[in-house]
Amino acid sequence: MTDELAVQFAQMQKYTATLHSLMTAAQSHAPRQSAGADKSGAVRITLGPDGLPASFRVDNDWDRKITPAAFGGAVMEAFQVAINDRMETWTRALAEDGWRDRVDQVKGPATATEGRIPAAFRKPVEEVNPRPIGDIAEDMFKAFDTVDALAAVPKSDGASGTDRTGKITISLSSSGLTSCTVDEHWAARQTAAQLMNALSQALTAAKEDLSRKSQKPQPMSGVDRLFAEAMALLHDPRRLAD
Repeated sequence: MTDELAVQFAQMQKYTATLHSLMTAAQSHAPRQSAGADKSGAVRITLGPDGLPASFRVDNDWDRKITPAAFGGAVMEAFQVAINDRMETWTRALAEDGWRDRVDQVKGPATATEGRIPAAFRKPVEEVNPRPIGDIAEDMFKAFDTVDALAAVPKSDGASGTDRTGKITISLSSSGLTSCTVDEHWAARQTAAQLMNALSQALTAAKEDLSRKSQKPQPMSGVDRLFAEAMALLHDPRRLAD
């Protein structure tokens, strides 16, 4: 390995460590709790530190504020308000910590100054076994280019649960509530307490389903995977040789 290549990979090592540190710092500033209500005030949701619903509150006069057919939509609206509150709080915390400034420092003009994006991250290099280092570099660059995109719209990964009656179904992804379906004819006969109890049962079942799915063996993904892969290459020079 040439001296020039050694310098570039030393830069890459520092760059990957910085990226990992920034992502970890961002996660550490996530709000411990957030809340939101639908515009009618019929439904209120509190989110936990993971961004998933932790509890529901239904107003005693909910059926005077919304129709039974609109109940599921009110739950989703309350969740969206809570997510917005979570992200606003998160953004303020990151700003106060100077996190964005640190991101901009590393994402600045790609000059040959310490702390800037190393050359290996600006263009691919020759392929090497077992995996082309250029691919790793490109993936890292893409990850850093979207380092502040921490609030992607939740996508369903199949986790769902129902209450004991089967009339309310909640679906979750690892990042939030993705749907809430309610039998409107059944809902019309329920009190606020009964609806809260049913929502709690469905949420518990959905979280259990999500937990089971997350325990299945999965390949390392995201920044952690890229960081580990880059470190493995950097610590084994033989892999970097042609």
